[in-house]
Amino acid sequence: MKGITVYCASSDHIAPVYFEAAKELGTAIARRGVPVINGGGWMGLMGAVTDAALAAGGEAIGVIPQFMVDADRNHKGLTRTIITDSMHTRKQTMADLAMGVIALPGGVGTLEEVAEMMTWCKLGLFRGPVVLLNVNGYWDPLIAWLNLSVKEGFTNPEGLAWRIADTPEQAVEIACSGEQNYHVLF
Repeated sequence: MKGITVYCASSDHIAPVYFEAAKELGTAIARRGVPVINGGGWMGLMGAVTDAALAAGGEAIGVIPQFMVDADRNHKGLTRTIITDSMHTRKQTMADLAMGVIALPGGVGTLEEVAEMMTWCKLGLFRGPVVLLNVNGYWDPLIAWLNLSVKEGFTNPEGLAWRIADTPEQAVEIACSGEQNYHVLF
């Protein structure tokens, strides 16, 4: 069974509003009856999503590279842990397991992961929804830039590969819908 891949911060030094959204998201995914898939870490929003999904009776699959396991960054309570040899293999595996992806707020790593999925959608390498969960307006600057890229002709409006959600429930609904708000460019 495919699940929902969640990209998010592994930092513990962020506002409580983001942790609450992460917990709500993990619970909502578990209630939907699909596994949470993430980077397999125990810290930050990643740990919060996993813990909430497990507490709600759901499954959590972590995909983590060996070097992070060696650094003791892996969540010990996952339903399933997949250890990869590299970050590249990690990202490919997470995409292969996903029916859709949701990006909670995060840093450079989160941005890189969700941007790659948007690109993969445009290239036909990933066919599920890509959702930005816009907690506390966090993604507003990125959304403005994405809209500017369309306005200035850098992104074809028929090639849009992202959706915006304001609540965890809405994000899960979109991620599970199979609706693709884009057209493959090839």
